[in-house]
Amino acid sequence: MQSKLLKFNRFMANFSTKLVGGFVPVIVYNYAPTNKMQLAILTCAIQYLLSFCLNLILKKYLVTKPQIFLFLRLIPIILYEILLLFVNKYPLMCVIGIGFGYSLSYVFKNLPTEVLFAYNNATKKSGTGVQLALSKLIDNTAIILGTIIGGIALDYWNLEILIIISILLYLIGSLPILVFYLVNSKNNNINQEYSTYAHMALKEQSLDKKNANSVSKKITKTYLLFYFFQESYNAVYILMPLLIFSITGKFTDSAIVGALFDGFVGISSYIFGKLEHKKDITILSVIGGILVGVMSISLIFVTYSTIVAFYVLVVVIGIGYGITYIFMYNRMLMKTKIVGRNTTAVINKINMYFLSTFFCVSFGLYLPITVCFCVSGSMSIIASLLSPNVEERTRRMLVDHLEDNEIKEDYRIFRIRKK
Repeated sequence: MQSKLLKFNRFMANFSTKLVGGFVPVIVYNYAPTNKMQLAILTCAIQYLLSFCLNLILKKYLVTKPQIFLFLRLIPIILYEILLLFVNKYPLMCVIGIGFGYSLSYVFKNLPTEVLFAYNNATKKSGTGVQLALSKLIDNTAIILGTIIGGIALDYWNLEILIIISILLYLIGSLPILVFYLVNSKNNNINQEYSTYAHMALKEQSLDKKNANSVSKKITKTYLLFYFFQESYNAVYILMPLLIFSITGKFTDSAIVGALFDGFVGISSYIFGKLEHKKDITILSVIGGILVGVMSISLIFVTYSTIVAFYVLVVVIGIGYGITYIFMYNRMLMKTKIVGRNTTAVINKINMYFLSTFFCVSFGLYLPITVCFCVSGSMSIIASLLSPNVEERTRRMLVDHLEDNEIKEDYRIFRIRKK
């Protein structure tokens, strides 16, 4: 039952928040009286830096009571959406407030949603890749609809009306899963991390528990470093609408860019999520990551007269990211589930999502926005080149863990051979 409610919540939350929240930097850029680009990027920088900090502080509560935070997310949504109405009068103060509200909104969403997915998916018979593909398709369908409707509405409707609709729809989507939690809160199995038979056996019978625990920690840390590079794609994702709005001046164009990206990520994730369950798509994942990086950097050369090229590049980025996302996330969840560290791995991934995005976006505070695309694209290329190495090393770590062997290798991602 909770799995169905989570799908409903994901759809309604993504749809309702994208109506307004999907255009926050663009709205700031449009309404700010001066220093438009700097204030828009400052909004993003504050958002992701605070998200990283707050996620570390609140993670204990976010993991144990995720349903409550999915509902409480309504409060920061109301805060930042109302502050958007006053950007033209009090730009700096509103930008700081919007960044804070937006960061709380992200923190109350990302970890609770992913942890609930991990809880629900762990006991399912179907493969993790299939479940990931389905959840990504649900998310992106809602995001596309919200982005398109929001973009058209911002060009032709009143912002105040759109804010009211957004808040009401989010309330409808978050209330059922809260009620489910309150009714079942005394159930000992709710919000508990699933342990595989392999993990339980190792805990009970391991001859070298300290060593086995060390290997499982190394697996999660390896993925943590990898995701710092791969999650840099999000800087491109949030800055693409801002870049095209600065060229055309239309919210609808920003909406089309966002919808194209999310649409092809969803389709690509769904197709390759099913394929990954049957075939090894390691090489396709590497190619996809390289395409994301190269095409992201190429966006900076598009002008008003070649705007169609912008849309084409966004489609390629979406397809490439869909492949590499589904492959690496699926592999990570499968391995960390075996060693009993699913929740830790998800927390690490989300923290790197916040930190990596802040790192890339922050260059735009004192350099042209094009530098952000170059940094993010380069990091994506690095991540794709590292991914086979990460997969092979974590595979060997897992074999050591399951066979209760000693760690005989240096498992660092970056290793310099001595002559």
